[in-house]
Amino acid sequence: MTERTRFAFITEGGAESGLGHVARCTALAEAAAAAGASVSFVVTPDPTVLALLRDKWTDVVPVPWAIDPGAALGALRSRGADVVVVDGYSAGPEFLRALRSVAGQVVAVDDGGDRPLPVDVVVNGGVSAERLPYRCKPDTLFLLGPRYALVDPRYAEPPCRSDSERVRRALICLGGGSHEGASLKALGAVDAAAPDDCAVDVAVGSFSHNWPALDAAARATRHRVSIHCDRFGLRDLMLAADVAVSGGGVTLYELAATATPAVVVQMADNQARNVKGFEQAGAALAAGAAGEAALGESLAKALRRLARDHALRATMGARGRELVDGQGALRVAAALASLPISRR
Repeated sequence: MTERTRFAFITEGGAESGLGHVARCTALAEAAAAAGASVSFVVTPDPTVLALLRDKWTDVVPVPWAIDPGAALGALRSRGADVVVVDGYSAGPEFLRALRSVAGQVVAVDDGGDRPLPVDVVVNGGVSAERLPYRCKPDTLFLLGPRYALVDPRYAEPPCRSDSERVRRALICLGGGSHEGASLKALGAVDAAAPDDCAVDVAVGSFSHNWPALDAAARATRHRVSIHCDRFGLRDLMLAADVAVSGGGVTLYELAATATPAVVVQMADNQARNVKGFEQAGAALAAGAAGEAALGESLAKALRRLARDHALRATMGARGRELVDGQGALRVAAALASLPISRR
């Protein structure tokens, strides 16, 4: 960027919706800031989300923009944003049209394709993005597919990991929301399937501070279990893991970028395409959806398969890295910077 471009991000997060929208925005914000842009956030007033963002960024404004779009427009207008990036299912067509009055360029990060998007740019790093029936302006720019997956730019670094014949470490990371039931099933499956000397890391997310049942299950397992709270970024744990149990959102793409073989649980309906796409690409094994009675058995079966087959783990990790090379946020930031100045 030859001039200091002003990026503003509008997003949402919480115990129910998790941190996927926030994670995608922070990934793109990191890439834009590294290229010289200024960054601000307008975000739903969730205390946990605000604390996570303010730990890194100085200009973070709490606005209930889904119910008070006028306040969001005012906050953006005062910042003179060149580029507004919106990531949230609450952003309807009217709000997106209104954003054009306060920004030269409006970008929608959208993985559904289920509503009109009157924007300049659509970003969807999903594995099935190119098959969605987007309804946009004739001149909308589309940045679609895992090549544009918005993961932290640090994931662009080639993964350096051990190539152990045995599974010595497992990671459970089902996403940033509150998923105690699924986490308990995942821990039970790892306990049933992993070798005796396997260490287990459980990342429970920022909205999960009081899970006595998980603490009790961790103490009862035959493995050494470490529970990690309030971790926004798991790259080190992913690189240390020989296998992972993952949700089907942003975490799955991060695991792919670190070449970590994963068994994936569909934590929400909107993850179905990710789960199917990764399995078809040979980059993950699908175990079913959270809440299914047989989820624990399906997880244990898939984990046993991975634990016994070193070649399968290596192949799955390599295919994941081929699918998601970690440079998506850098590519999106560069694409936005290269658009004609008349569009800003």
